[in-house]
Amino acid sequence: MAGSTSALTLSNRLGSYELYLAKKHGIGHFERHVAIKVLSRGRGDDPEACAMFLDEARLVAMLNHHNIASVLEVDVVDGRHYIAMEYVQGADLREVLAAATRAGRMFPLEAAVAIVCAAAAGLDHAHRRSGPDGKPLRLVHRDVSLSNIMVGHDGSVKVVDFGIATTTIASVHTSPGVVRGKASYMSPEQCLGDPVDQRSDVFALGVVLYELTTGARCFHGKTDFDRMLAVVRGEYIAPGDLVASYPRELAQVIRTALATDPARRFASAAAMSEALERVATAQGWIAGPGLIQRTMHELFGDVPEPWTSYADDAPVTEPHSIASLPRIAEPTRPARRLARGTLSDCLDDDERTRGRGPLRRASRPWLTA
Repeated sequence: MAGSTSALTLSNRLGSYELYLAKKHGIGHFERHVAIKVLSRGRGDDPEACAMFLDEARLVAMLNHHNIASVLEVDVVDGRHYIAMEYVQGADLREVLAAATRAGRMFPLEAAVAIVCAAAAGLDHAHRRSGPDGKPLRLVHRDVSLSNIMVGHDGSVKVVDFGIATTTIASVHTSPGVVRGKASYMSPEQCLGDPVDQRSDVFALGVVLYELTTGARCFHGKTDFDRMLAVVRGEYIAPGDLVASYPRELAQVIRTALATDPARRFASAAAMSEALERVATAQGWIAGPGLIQRTMHELFGDVPEPWTSYADDAPVTEPHSIASLPRIAEPTRPARRLARGTLSDCLDDDERTRGRGPLRRASRPWLTA
């Protein structure tokens, strides 16, 4: 990077890439924390992996929204591809829910609505963006999930990881019938290997809202196939059956977002956000960064600056950065189990499904019902 950088000894290995926290130094005592996403050595010799990695950087560089983590620099050093990204001092939503579980409490509904509204604003910007030639990017994130929405201790919300996004400017395109994404968050059309549009991300955002407000998995199963089957069938427990006094209007937003037929969903992330704002108004909730910041403080307390927290000789207990780093201890389970497949049981079920064939239409008569 321009200027000098120093990196912590912490890294997050996520298979295809590694994530580091670094400090950028410049003239005049300038300092800035950044997240460095580095393509794994094992993937560096794969032309398709390199192309997808650079596609992500090129794509996110075209996005300019306060609810999307920005790209600062892209380069190749000693044969290693890296992306320098905005550092978010906070936690992803899986970590946030784990903290709520440890505290023995449900995540506040009003805070969940505020977070999802912010994420929806970022996604709507991405969906509407055009390229330098003025042509729509037709961007679909395809990987919206708890782990890809970061919440800062300052109340900020950022959508991250556009690594498998589909767009008109991508140099690598998913072959027809190939499925990419996380089984528990993919839309029915994504599970089937059909073409997707922004309503697929709306579906995934509906899953995130469900899980934030109930503490339970929306679509669960022992295997990816079981979870994808539940998605395509639209089989999930109604929020009101899990949480007493669950607002009916909020449940209706979730039903609309999770409609198996894309035509019955919200037409855009903005439309979903508007529906949530109406719910918040009806409930008397005052949403915004201040509410999110207070909630994060209640869950995590005062959090020092990352560089003073993670000295080289200090033990790492609960790092919070732009993506989940390995946990030292399993979160304690709640005294009461919500339902089979709850998040407290399945927090690590976050691997992407890549290259799997779609569910076959012909052998599933209920698909045409």
